[in-house]
Amino acid sequence: MVNGAWQDMGERIRTLRHNKNLTQAQFGERIGISRQNVGEIENGKAPSVEQIARICKETGTTMDYIVFGFVQPLSNEDFLNDFTVEQIDISLDILKGVAKLIKAKNGNELMIKALLRQYQSLNV
Repeated sequence: MVNGAWQDMGERIRTLRHNKNLTQAQFGERIGISRQNVGEIENGKAPSVEQIARICKETGTTMDYIVFGFVQPLSNEDFLNDFTVEQIDISLDILKGVAKLIKAKNGNELMIKALLRQYQSLNV
């Protein structure tokens, strides 16, 4: 992701932490990282996929909100029943692309745009 996108993700994570009234140290303890690492992520350092997953679990939000800022609350634990097979396949492709971006720890604006187009094609 471009640097600004990592910064935006960090700001969303900071807001979620503040909404839970947690210090960086408390939040870090809950998701298994140091206070310093929480601060770095909130200031634009790319978190790992595992860290994003733990942040999602702790804050009760979705990966697409953390990464892209999209808000689509899940209706229930059987939410996948609401999707077509094609939508699930596209979603998995998007997650794989996000994982590649995070692993690379740098931005590829064309890949980000392609992922956003895939997400928009879900029509959910």
